[in-house]
Amino acid sequence: MCPLYEGFPAIVYSGLWTLKVYRKLEKSFPKPIKVIFFLTDAPPAFSVKIENGDFEIEILNDLNDPQDLDGLECDGYIALPTEILYGGVEGIKKGIGEETVKLKNFETLAILGKLFASV
Repeated sequence: MCPLYEGFPAIVYSGLWTLKVYRKLEKSFPKPIKVIFFLTDAPPAFSVKIENGDFEIEILNDLNDPQDLDGLECDGYIALPTEILYGGVEGIKKGIGEETVKLKNFETLAILGKLFASV
């Protein structure tokens, strides 16, 4: 575990690190990808870049509003409150329907699933 991260970034780091250590990161993510995760009630947002069996997490301290996600270069993003995230698939589906989840590219949900499966 990396002491530089706490909260949701630390959870994602832990999942990615596990996949990397067991050499499953490149198999799980064969193409380079950059996604942004933003828990609206527990900022900051952060980006995850995965490429060639390695990953990098960048904390986005300047991102304060989910509407600002549209201007960022990435393959996908998800912005949602913690309560909806903890509601799992059903909570996220409901949040998308109620527009409390902001999502670019449904593949972001698959990435989230892979990360939580490895933690």
